[in-house]
Amino acid sequence: MNKNLKPRNPFVALAKFRKAGVHGKPAKSLRRQEKQVLAKTVKQSVESWQKCISLKSASAMASVYLSFIGV
Repeated sequence: MNKNLKPRNPFVALAKFRKAGVHGKPAKSLRRQEKQVLAKTVKQSVESWQKCISLKSASAMASVYLSFIGV
């Protein structure tokens, strides 16, 4: 048996039992997520805006038609 063994590293035992916390997401992924949420919101608001305009124009056209036929 070899008697010239290297001594154990005392920091290994400390590091083994140390509890590391959960790390946060990187800034890059947070920026990407915010950008996706913004794009989704804008896309939904544009569609709802267009639907609102189409509904208003449809109701305006209906009222013109009804007044034209004399109802």
